[in-house]
Amino acid sequence: KQWYQRRVAITAGGQLSAYIVPSDDPHMSEYVSQNFHRRAFVSGFTGSAGTAIVLLNNALLWTDGRYFLQAEKEMDENWTLMKAFLPGTPTEEDWLSANLGSSDKVGIDPKTCSIKRFKMLRQ
Repeated sequence: KQWYQRRVAITAGGQLSAYIVPSDDPHMSEYVSQNFHRRAFVSGFTGSAGTAIVLLNNALLWTDGRYFLQAEKEMDENWTLMKAFLPGTPTEEDWLSANLGSSDKVGIDPKTCSIKRFKMLRQ
């Protein structure tokens, strides 16, 4: 129940179909300060690279091969690990396109989203 309540809060009370939680800070630093460890806060995964996507009925985390074992250990059963860059694993953008409709709303903190990333997500 607590996890469901957290997902409701993250998706703005269900007004958003999905919310993207990247590892980035406003400066796109490789190593971010504690107050930007949002992805770790919502997912439990503390690796330095990864992106979480939270929906009301699902939660997914993309990370690369350096962190597969760590992510599996740190995340609980509410999360699906998406093994980035492996054959058969869609990108975050492809997954969103395949699983959400054109009228669905996706949220992201504009301070932690580069223009390049924003353009990719809009497609």
